[in-house]
Amino acid sequence: KTEEEKNLVREIVENHHSYVPTYKSVGRRIDWLIYIDSELCGMIGIGSSTYPPCKDILKKVNMTKSEYKNEFNHFANNWRFCMKKTVSNAGTQILKQLRKQAPIEWKTKYGDDLKYLITFVGGGHNGAVYKADNWEMIGETAGLPEHKSVSMKWDTGEQITEKFVKPDGKNKKLIFIKSV
Repeated sequence: KTEEEKNLVREIVENHHSYVPTYKSVGRRIDWLIYIDSELCGMIGIGSSTYPPCKDILKKVNMTKSEYKNEFNHFANNWRFCMKKTVSNAGTQILKQLRKQAPIEWKTKYGDDLKYLITFVGGGHNGAVYKADNWEMIGETAGLPEHKSVSMKWDTGEQITEKFVKPDGKNKKLIFIKSV
């Protein structure tokens, strides 16, 4: 909540996230600092889900794109989970706390019931910590060339058209989902 806490999150992400070391995100967002025995060890955060949704998400929750749009605020993306150091068996415990706290904080801050958490795992990682916490791997993204991204919020319609690239199958990310 404080600028100091936000700066700690930024520092952790920028210096310790292995494959997407950026602090920027679009939309709703709630971050937590992770302390173990009074030592700051990492951060975890959720934010607005993806739009448009991946086909695998729609299939899993049995929704059309239009239905998903109406339910959009009931989904959150685990946008970052980043540890400063390895702590044995901490991952599943942290994800368990996220599943407990996220619906409460989401409702308090935004007024919506949180029904699903999703996450994307890339960079050659296999999502072991999510699998250990019984998140379900439901598919893979189509994959885009490196450093090609478009923001519906930050880019103009012309920029979106200019930046549009077709998936090339590279840099795929695994998609995981968990009901809360």
